[in-house]
Amino acid sequence: MYIINALHTGGAEVGMCRLLNGLSEDKYEITVVTLIGYEEAFVRQRIPEATILDCKQIRSLDDISRLVSTIANANVIIGSLYHSVLVARLAGIVNRQATVATWQHNERFKTPLRKRIVGTTSLLSDVALADSEPVAEMLCEELDLPSETVKTLPIAGISLSEFQARTHHNSDDIVVGSVGVLSGQKNYATLLTVADELAGEDITFQIAGDGPKRSELERQIESLGIDNVELLGRVDDLPEFLQSIDVYVQPSHYEGLCITVVEAMAAGLPVVASAVGGINYTVTERKNGFLHDPTDIAGFCDSIRELAEDPSKRERFGKRGRNIVENRYTQDVFVERFERAIHEGVV
Repeated sequence: MYIINALHTGGAEVGMCRLLNGLSEDKYEITVVTLIGYEEAFVRQRIPEATILDCKQIRSLDDISRLVSTIANANVIIGSLYHSVLVARLAGIVNRQATVATWQHNERFKTPLRKRIVGTTSLLSDVALADSEPVAEMLCEELDLPSETVKTLPIAGISLSEFQARTHHNSDDIVVGSVGVLSGQKNYATLLTVADELAGEDITFQIAGDGPKRSELERQIESLGIDNVELLGRVDDLPEFLQSIDVYVQPSHYEGLCITVVEAMAAGLPVVASAVGGINYTVTERKNGFLHDPTDIAGFCDSIRELAEDPSKRERFGKRGRNIVENRYTQDVFVERFERAIHEGVV
């Protein structure tokens, strides 16, 4: 039983689908429970065979009975994202025979209260899944979770066949791209400043995604007269988008794993990113990309400019990044490590 807030395009949601699609149908019967709904197109594309129980659609005693039966018969209960983590822990009280595994996707909590609640209820989880090394350290050091219950499990599950490796050539117009929710966390206001600094250098920027900061970013573009940035909104074909750019940039203030960085590496792109969270473990300075403080505008500019001027460096960095994904972030690796974590939590 996999409990998640909603099913739509997002790192935790996409990672969940990749995990569930990799599990053997002979070994697992899977039910996904959503708290606030799902996008039908997302489900059809990502997990077409999944059984979905949507709590927003519960309207009768039969619906309640079905949910209670699913909880009672589950051998493993998984919670992903804050509210779903709490629901999974409550479900574990109802079904004490189940192994309860809950995800933590980044080092920060939206409020101190959330952090206290997660910490206070942590003993209701048999396994704490951390999607990067810094998250695992936070769970042990700040929430005092026993290290034996914390399993570092990057929520990637990349199928390399989905991502064609980018071939880099000399070009008169370099495209720098980024993918993410237009939120304060992703720090796109700084990226717009970087784009403004690089105006006139045959470098254009494309930002894929939507979110609460879109209007604010549009006002910034207009007020500064930035003409080398395009806000694309949501893109339906991520591998195709990544094939259309030359450099991937991620200026986030904080991250867990940051699955979009891993996907960019799978597509053979060099990465320029903030030195935060799990990005520090996926991007190695001057090996497959460059790392900077989230506020280092000059550093971002210099790294983007260096890659724009050197297609051979983009090619080398891209190949190294794809090799890292092949060795550490594929679906097979994800499934194997997940099953090991769950089995260790059964004790």
